[in-house]
Amino acid sequence: MVRVPPGEWVPHVEAYVDVSRPAAQHSASVDALAALVNKDNLTLFDLVSKMDMYLTTTDHIVRSRGILLLGEILSRISFKCLDVNTITTLSDFFISRLSDWQAIRGALVGCLALLHRKQGVGCIVIADVKRLVESFLQNVPVQSLAAADRKLCFEILSCILDRYPEAVKQMDGEQLYGICEAIDEEKDPECLMLSFHVVEVVMKLFPDSSGLAAQFAGDVFEILSKYFPVYFTHGVGNGLDATREDLSRALMHAFCSTQYFEPFVIPLLLDKLSSSLPLAKIDSLKYLDNCIRFYGADRMVRHASAVWYKLKEVIFDLSSDQLLISEAVNCLKTAIMYTDSSDKDLFINLILLDEDIVNKIRSVSSVEKSILSSSEDLAQLHALGSVISILAESSTYFCTRVLQEHFVHLVDIVGTKADYESQQLNNCNGSSSAPVNYGALYLSVQLLSSCREVAYKDCSSVKLAKESWWLILEKKLEQLIHLLRSFFTVTSRSMQPLFRQEYVSCAVKGLLTLATFPEQCSPLPANAYEDILLMFTSIVINKFENVDLWRLSLKALTSIGSSIAEFHASEREVVYYRTVVDKIVPLVESYDTSMPLSLRLEASYEVGTAGLNYMLRVAKSLEVAVVTNISESEANGRMECAEHVARLFECYSSQVLPWLLTSGGVNELALSFALRLLDETKDLTVLDRISSQGLLDSLMTGMKLLVGVCTEEQQSLIVQKAYSIISSMLSLPMKLMTGRLLAVDELVPSHSVPETALISMFSSIIVGLRPQTPVPDMMVMINLFTVFLLNGKIPAAYALASIFNKYLHSPEFSRENQLDKILDDILERCFSTVLANSSSKISHSSAGTSDDVDSSDVFSGNKLSKINILSSLAWIGKGLLMRGDEKVKDISMFLLKILCSDEILASIPFHQEEPYSGNSSDTSLAISAASAFHVMMSDSEMCLNKKFHARIKPLYKQRFFSILMPIFLSKIKETTAVTTKLAVYRAFGHIISNAPVPAVITEAHQILLVMVDSLAKLSLDIEDKDLVYSLLLVFSGMLMDEKGKECILDNIQITISVLTELVSYPHMMVVRETALQCLVAFSTLPHSKIYPMRRKVVQAAIKALDDKKRAVRQAAVRCRQTWQSFA
Repeated sequence: MVRVPPGEWVPHVEAYVDVSRPAAQHSASVDALAALVNKDNLTLFDLVSKMDMYLTTTDHIVRSRGILLLGEILSRISFKCLDVNTITTLSDFFISRLSDWQAIRGALVGCLALLHRKQGVGCIVIADVKRLVESFLQNVPVQSLAAADRKLCFEILSCILDRYPEAVKQMDGEQLYGICEAIDEEKDPECLMLSFHVVEVVMKLFPDSSGLAAQFAGDVFEILSKYFPVYFTHGVGNGLDATREDLSRALMHAFCSTQYFEPFVIPLLLDKLSSSLPLAKIDSLKYLDNCIRFYGADRMVRHASAVWYKLKEVIFDLSSDQLLISEAVNCLKTAIMYTDSSDKDLFINLILLDEDIVNKIRSVSSVEKSILSSSEDLAQLHALGSVISILAESSTYFCTRVLQEHFVHLVDIVGTKADYESQQLNNCNGSSSAPVNYGALYLSVQLLSSCREVAYKDCSSVKLAKESWWLILEKKLEQLIHLLRSFFTVTSRSMQPLFRQEYVSCAVKGLLTLATFPEQCSPLPANAYEDILLMFTSIVINKFENVDLWRLSLKALTSIGSSIAEFHASEREVVYYRTVVDKIVPLVESYDTSMPLSLRLEASYEVGTAGLNYMLRVAKSLEVAVVTNISESEANGRMECAEHVARLFECYSSQVLPWLLTSGGVNELALSFALRLLDETKDLTVLDRISSQGLLDSLMTGMKLLVGVCTEEQQSLIVQKAYSIISSMLSLPMKLMTGRLLAVDELVPSHSVPETALISMFSSIIVGLRPQTPVPDMMVMINLFTVFLLNGKIPAAYALASIFNKYLHSPEFSRENQLDKILDDILERCFSTVLANSSSKISHSSAGTSDDVDSSDVFSGNKLSKINILSSLAWIGKGLLMRGDEKVKDISMFLLKILCSDEILASIPFHQEEPYSGNSSDTSLAISAASAFHVMMSDSEMCLNKKFHARIKPLYKQRFFSILMPIFLSKIKETTAVTTKLAVYRAFGHIISNAPVPAVITEAHQILLVMVDSLAKLSLDIEDKDLVYSLLLVFSGMLMDEKGKECILDNIQITISVLTELVSYPHMMVVRETALQCLVAFSTLPHSKIYPMRRKVVQAAIKALDDKKRAVRQAAVRCRQTWQSFA
C-alpha cells in the first residue's frame, strides 16, 4: 500500500493540536488520520514518531491535545489488526499517562479504546489490564474531574469488569474502597447509570461469605442508599440518554447484586413505605418485590413479619391510590411464594391469625355489615379479598388451610337454600326480605377463583388428600350454586341501587369461575354446568332490557367458550355448542324479533370470538341472514331491509372477517358467500328491486371484501361465474367487444337500472381481484365498463382504475402494448365528452318557453354526467398514479385545464349557499375537477388499497406533489380571475393536505404564502371547512419543524394575521382549537419576531374565551396566558 507523505497528513495533526481551530475541523482531522491508518496509508509507528513532540512536550495544553488525538485515532481503528508489540507499547504509554492529570482525558480515551478491542485484531493482555486498574485507582481522582471525563472513568471500570473479570478477582479491600470513592457523591445521570452497573458487577464477582462483597457490603450500600429513591430533575430534551426509570432500574439491579446487602436493603425499603411521597412508596414496593425474589427464603424469613405488616398498611390504607395498592398486592404475592421455610405455616399464620384480618372477617360476618353502605366499605372488602385470595392461590396447602378456616362459614353466612326460598316467597307477598351479606358473598367468590387457579397449576393431585380444598368445595357446591343463581331471580329490596350492580357482578363471576375449572378436576357436575350455560343464554336472549346484566352474562359465556378452547375440553365443547352457539348465533338470521339488531350482532360476534369453529358458525349465519333478507325484500318489498342488510354486512366485514383472517379458515367461507350472492342477484328483476330499496351499496361493499380475501384460484371461479351471468343478461354487442374498443356510435347511449346494478356488482368483483388473478376476455370487460363510465356510472370507474392499476403492463398484453392504446382511447373519449357542448346551458336557456322544463332537465343530466366522468378520470388517474405510470400527467393536465377554463368558470358563484357534491345538478365542473385531485391523493376505502391488492409504488405521493407543485404555483401566479384562483386554490389545497408533511416542509419556502392565502380565501366558504382544517394541520406540522419555522419567521405577520382570523372560524370547532394551538406554538419563536403581534393575538384569544365549545375555551386560556407572559 502506498504511504502518504508526511506533508499531506501532518497538517491534520497540527490542526487538531491547535485549540483555536473550530470543533468541526478537529473532528475532520481525526477522521482523516484514522482513515489513513485504516487504509494502511499511514502506520501508527510513523504517526507516533511525528507526534513525539506533541506527546512529550512540557506545554500541558499541547501535550493533552496530542495524547487525546492519539487516543481518538485508536478508538476509530478498533477493527484494524495490530501486532502484540504495538498493543503493548500503546498500553504502556496510556497507562503511564493516567498519572498526568493535565492530560487525563486523552489517557482515558486511549485506555478505553484498548479495552474495547476484540480478540483476533490485537487486544490488551490481562497483565496490562491489572496494571491499568492499579494505576487508575491510584492516580485518577474521579470525582475531581468534569462530567464527561467521569463518564469515561466509569466506562473504563465497567468495561474491565464485564470483559476482563479475571483481572480484578484478586482485588484487595483497598482497591474496592477506591472504586467506592470514585462513585461516592456522583450526581450526573449518565455517570450514575454506569456506576450502579459497576457496583452490581463488582459485588457479583465475590459471592463467597469470606469475600470482599460480604466484608464491605455495609460500606458499599451506604453509598448506594443515598440515591434511593431516585429523584430525576432533568427536563425532556436535554440530550441525556438516561431516564428516571433507567436509573431506578439500574439501582435496583445493584441492590439485588449480592445477598449480603439484605440486612441493609430490606429495612431501608420497609422504612420508605412510610414515606409521604408516592414515588418513594412505589419504588420501595418494586424494589422489595425484586429483592425478595433474589435474596431467597433463608434470608427473607427473618423479615416476614415486618414485610407483612408494612404491606398490610399500604393495602388497607384508603388514601392509597390504585397503582400503589396494586404494587403492594403483587409484592405480597411474591412474599408468600418466595418466603418459604421449614415451617410452612409461618406466613399463612401471620396473615390468617393477624388481629386486623380476624377482625375484618368477623366484621364481614356480622349482621350490621351484611350490606354495603359506602364506597369505603367496598374498598376495604376488596383489599381483604385480594389478601385472602392471593394467600389461597399460592399452593394447594395454603388453599386448603384458607378454605378450612373460612369458606364453609362464609357460604353459610350468605344463606341456605331454605333462606332463599323463604326470601323469594316474601318478595312475592310484598313483605321485606332479609339482607344479603355482600361481604361474605364476595369473599366466597374470591376463594372460588383461588381454587380455580390452584387447579390450573396442579390438577392431578387435587382430589387425593383427605382434607383437600376440592373436598371442602364439593360439600358446599350445591348450596353455593343455588345462592349464586338466586341473585338473578330474587330482587332484594335491601340492596341499595348504588351497589346492586356489585351483587349481580359478583354472582356472575362466581358462576363463571365454577364453569371454567379444568374439566378433569372440576367439582361441577355436567348437569349443573349445562344449567349455568342455559341461565346465561336465557339472559342474553330474553333480558336484554337490563343492559348491565346482559353484557355481564354475554362476557361470561365468551369466557367459558374461550376456556373450552384453551383446555381442549371436548365434552364441554359439545354442550357449549348445543346450549349457547346454536341458540344465540341464529338470532342474526331472524328479521322479526324484539331484540335490537345491534345487540343480536354483538352477542353473536362475542360468542364467536371464543373459538374458530364458533366464529365460522357466526359467519355462516350472517351469510344466511343477508341472503334471506334479499329474498324477503323481493317478496315483501320492505324498504327498511336495506339498512338491515347494511348492518349485517358491516358486522361481517369490520368484525367477523378481520377476526377470521387472523385465525385462518376464511377463504372457503368467503368463496361460498360470494358465489351465493351472485346466484341471488343474477335476475334483473331482483337487481331492480335491490337498487330501488338501497341495498346495492351494501352488496357492493360486501362483495369487494369477500373477493379480496379469496385466493387467486377462488377469485378466478368468482369472476368467471360473474362474467357468464353478464354475458347472458346484458343487451350489449358482446361479440363486437372482444377485439377492440367500440366506437362512440356503437356504444349503447343509456342503460336500465338493473343493468347498471349488475355492472356495479361486477365492478366490485374486479376491484377485489389480486394482480395475478386471470380475467376472462379482458377487452370485453374494458368495453363494458367504458360504456357505463361514459354514461356517468362511477362504479365502472372503480373497475377500470383497478384494471389499469393491476394489469396495465401485464405480459398478456405486452406484445402490442394493447392496454396502453386502450387507455389512451378511453382518456380521449372522456376528455372529449367533458369538453363537448360547453355552451349547452346558454343555448337551452334561450329556447322557447314551451320546452323550459325539458331543456333544464337535459342540461342537468348532461352536466351531472360530465361531473361523474371527471370523478371517473380521477379514479383512473389514482390507479395510474399509485403504480407510477406516466399517463397520470395527461389526466392531471386535463383537470388543470378544466380548473382554469374561464368559459366554464364564468358560472361559478363565489359563495355557494347549497352544499356541492358529485350528485348535484348545479355542481360546477371546476369544483369537481378540484375534488378530483383529492381523490387521486387521498387514501381510499372504496378501492385501490392494500386490502384490495392494489399496486402501490413507494413515495408516489411525494413524486406527484413535486411534479405538480411548480405547475400550480405558476397557475396561481398567472390567474387574475377570483373564481378561477379559488378553484385552483381548492385543488392545490387537496394536494398539499394529502402529501406527506416532510415533503411539503421541504418546499415550505415556495408554498407557505400560497398556503396561507388559501386558508384565508377558503375559510370564506362553509363547503371548504374540511379542506381548511386539513391545511391547518399541515401548517401546524410546519410549525413543529425547524426548517418550517424558518420560513414562517420570514412571513410571521401574515401567518399570525390569518390564524387570528381562524380563531373565530364559525363552521368547525377543531379549526378554532387548532388555530389557537398554533398561536401557542408561536411562543417558542424568537421574542423579537413575535412581540409586535402580541396585542393582536391576545385580543383574538380573549374573544375566543366566550366560545361555545369547552376545548376552544381551554385552548384560548392557554394562548392568552402564554402571550400575556411576554414582557
